[in-house]
Amino acid sequence: MHLDELSDFVLVASHGGYAQASRASGRSKATLSRKVLALEAGLGVRLFERGTRSVHLTPEGELLLQRTAGPLGEITEVASTMRDGHAHPKGRLRINVPSLFGLMMMGRLAAQFSAAYPDVKLEVSTDDREVDLASEGYDLVIRANPQADSELVGFCFLREELLVVAAPSLADTQPVPVVVRNSARNPDIWHIAGSPGRDIATRPVLELSAFTMIRDAVLTGIGAAKLPRMLVVENLAEGRLVSWGPVAGKPTELWALHTSRRLASAKVTAFMQFLKTAFAGT
Repeated sequence: MHLDELSDFVLVASHGGYAQASRASGRSKATLSRKVLALEAGLGVRLFERGTRSVHLTPEGELLLQRTAGPLGEITEVASTMRDGHAHPKGRLRINVPSLFGLMMMGRLAAQFSAAYPDVKLEVSTDDREVDLASEGYDLVIRANPQADSELVGFCFLREELLVVAAPSLADTQPVPVVVRNSARNPDIWHIAGSPGRDIATRPVLELSAFTMIRDAVLTGIGAAKLPRMLVVENLAEGRLVSWGPVAGKPTELWALHTSRRLASAKVTAFMQFLKTAFAGT
């Protein structure tokens, strides 16, 4: 398997066909087809299903594209850097973030980053599961309280505390009716930090899957909840919610991470630095 054959395969696959890849690269369809056929022969598998007017990746082709598109892009970028003497962020940057962070902050951050780096095509998806960077083709992820992982490197850019909040009309009589996440551990006793701190006995009355749903339920007065400060800061300022205090323990940490198996590209480095600047002092 030769690098130029692999490069031409990625070119055809990413553009959806030989004609599109030929127009984008200025190379003939015959040359591209010959290189892809040679790659298939060397691997002993079919990478494309060929129709009269279009081609489609086989499962083997999908797997090869997922595993090679990122590294080949990095090789191209490093070569360009060595040739030009500097690294200019450009190309597609795929990022996955937690749903709440995406909803609350990512639209504004994405717009600001795109304005600063117009040659980077930013693609952001939200997910509360831990995606696999290599197999799913992400350049960077943002995770809350990530487990130590030798495959990923990065830094914490934001620490966010949880507050116990309730509508002003909710009586602080125990056990307190509470709204909880149905995917989290929900102890019967909540520890509230402070001087002095205090414990409250709880009685779950609703289990919901998203922080935004919990916030909206709490606004009705049905119960108290533990919610990130960023989500309720406006409700607290308006007096629609009151804080009973921060949840005892370490705050939630948000980390920006990329795979340690690859040299961080210019676009990844640019976004990491952008986050550091955007959240400096938080």
